[in-house]
Amino acid sequence: MPTTDATRRRLLKTLITSSMGILGLGGAIRQVLATGNSPRLANGIHRIEGEVRFNGKPRQVGDLLTTPLEVVTGERSLAAFSLGRNAYLIRANSRISLADTDGKGADVWVEVGKLLSVFEKGEARLMTPTAIAGIRGTGIYVEVEPERSYVCLCYGTAELAAAHNRTLHETLNTRHHESPRYVSSRAIVPAPMQNHTDAELTLLESLVGRMPPFVLAPSGNRY
Repeated sequence: MPTTDATRRRLLKTLITSSMGILGLGGAIRQVLATGNSPRLANGIHRIEGEVRFNGKPRQVGDLLTTPLEVVTGERSLAAFSLGRNAYLIRANSRISLADTDGKGADVWVEVGKLLSVFEKGEARLMTPTAIAGIRGTGIYVEVEPERSYVCLCYGTAELAAAHNRTLHETLNTRHHESPRYVSSRAIVPAPMQNHTDAELTLLESLVGRMPPFVLAPSGNRY
């Protein structure tokens, strides 16, 4: 039986409420949930924990953001925010830069650290010192290591390549974390699924009014 809009809204509300503790989202979003509407805050900060700077300055939950944007997190820190129809969760000790490509997509540069992000349908590019992922409507998690990057395409489609050796490339199509990879200048190899969860992805998608595809069509696996 097709899933109706009302059913989707009820399911989304249940999932967000059950996942609320992960990012500690506060009263403003709880109030929106009570009305039955999506908790979307376009271009806004949803969560800050610890020391976080946006373009070199401290900001507050609820502040609006624009690109170009550099986000730097310190020890035991975290930031969750949305820009348009994309949402981002940046973990501790990270430096991330974001730019809008004339409204046609997004460029995201992960210099150091860890990033979980969800993107609307359309073209976007996520880059690390060793990897480039051209992505289209995906959830993706990356970690930058000294000699390689960890990349998990949680769902969606991506063209994955080594940043300094474009002869190393792979097309990924995933529904639910099937193909994590380590990417270096020498190889693209399978990796385990690590350090991110379905609850975090569900929460990020909820910030921009969506549900991840594994919720609508469960795969049987839970992370």
